[in-house]
Amino acid sequence: MYRKPTFFLYIFIGLLSAGCYSFSQGSLPGHIKTIAVPIFGDEARSGIGQLRERLTTQLTENIETQSSLVIEQSRREANSVIEAVIKDYKDEPSQISSASERATQNRITITVSVTCRDLVKKQTLFTQTFTSFSDYPIGDFSAQQESITETIEQVSEDILNRLLAGSGW
Repeated sequence: MYRKPTFFLYIFIGLLSAGCYSFSQGSLPGHIKTIAVPIFGDEARSGIGQLRERLTTQLTENIETQSSLVIEQSRREANSVIEAVIKDYKDEPSQISSASERATQNRITITVSVTCRDLVKKQTLFTQTFTSFSDYPIGDFSAQQESITETIEQVSEDILNRLLAGSGW
């Protein structure tokens, strides 16, 4: 009778452990150890100060903390490169009050086009567009800034996940 709780404890710990994983380098080609992340381009003309820099910095931090890739400042020294362009930035109503027919929530949406290249084998690993969003209450500047930050973090995480997930390369 005493063994049942212990047995179930081991099963529980085993199940928890099975859900743990790491994106150390996923399925990137084995020769890719370094990556350059030039500052993002910006075709959206969002008017948000330093949006390009914030996105570039967030992606770089994600790569450094969640992968074994080494950030290389020089594209010439890197095994790979991520080139990204902000295609769209929107701050639009997302929820309308039925009583007043006025917006109560706005949505920040950021769309980024990304190309990842293998500079050793001179081939494109992937080209993909990523879109993320976050809502905030109308008229709340602090919440708006937090929503921008959340959207930047999410789109950067999506790019990193795609980079590390691979696609049969």
